[in-house]
Amino acid sequence: MKLKMIFGIAALASTAAVAQGPQCNHAQLPYQQMTPVPFDSSVHAPQDTMPVQCSNPEIEAYIADWEAGKIDFNTIQANDSIAKDQRFCKTLDDEGNVLEAKNCDVANSPVGYIWKDLADSPMVIGITNGGKSDHEPHFHGQPECYYVVNGGSKTLTQNTFQPLKKGQYFYIPGNAIHNTPILDDEGLGVFYWYPNNANFNGFKYYWRRDVKNLHAAEEAFDRVDEIRKRDLNLGPYGTNEAFFKK
Repeated sequence: MKLKMIFGIAALASTAAVAQGPQCNHAQLPYQQMTPVPFDSSVHAPQDTMPVQCSNPEIEAYIADWEAGKIDFNTIQANDSIAKDQRFCKTLDDEGNVLEAKNCDVANSPVGYIWKDLADSPMVIGITNGGKSDHEPHFHGQPECYYVVNGGSKTLTQNTFQPLKKGQYFYIPGNAIHNTPILDDEGLGVFYWYPNNANFNGFKYYWRRDVKNLHAAEEAFDRVDEIRKRDLNLGPYGTNEAFFKK
């Protein structure tokens, strides 16, 4: 770890020395930016209390109202940062197009997965609900938090897949690969939020295809595939149709 930090600082110093001239007087475009090497997983296990990194009054109010039975998937309201015409339960068709899930019911989703945008500022917040389904490992620079509102599954953390249960919280640091296949018919619903970040359209998600030829990052995804096989008896994402159709 120390060597990585030393080399990182040296690289930054070197860049500062050469990044001069009129060609550098503009922001980098996305394809010019460095692709990060991710951590294999979060170092934080699911827990029964709110992690200090996740604490925020707005999400705490949502969770309290949910637990008190004051709101559900249909009645929960977004804040004013979400446009009025976007305040509905969303899902995808088989081609990846966003459409409305009627009555906020997973049964009305072609892919068995729905979500609702609740806030884009001052912090991104949403809520999901999904049936039995595989999910693709990925990472992003923004830390993320979960709170389970219904169901349960297993989630990648501490280089294993550990139970994630109703009423539990889970903190995912930035640039940590995460993966939560929904393994049981009871499904899984979570609040998700990004405690340090607003404006979701500024986020960059990284999937295996985005780190092609960056060997250290590819190797991290390879290790995740090995953990999926070891702990869940699942192959790489996209190869488990028979299991999830049972």
